[in-house]
Amino acid sequence: MKMKGRGEGPPQGPPQGAQALLGAAIAILGALATVQPTHAVLVALSEAVPQLAVALPPVLTACGALLAALSEPPRVGRRE
Repeated sequence: MKMKGRGEGPPQGPPQGAQALLGAAIAILGALATVQPTHAVLVALSEAVPQLAVALPPVLTACGALLAALSEPPRVGRRE
C-alpha cells in the first residue's frame, strides 16, 4: 500500500464542474420563468419595469446556457 505524500491527491478548491452545474441551474430558472410569467416576482417586476420583466427570462436562460457551455464539465464515474 503506497502512502500519498504532499502535493498528491485531489486538487483543492471548488469541485470540478460546479460552475457548469450552476450555469445549468440558472438556465433552468430562466426557462421556468419564461413558462410561468404569472410568478409573483415577475408580476411585480412587470409593474415596475415592464421591459425588464419581458427580457429577464430569456437573458437568464441565455447567460446560464453560456456559463454551462463554457465551463469545465463535471467529472462523473467512480472514484478510486
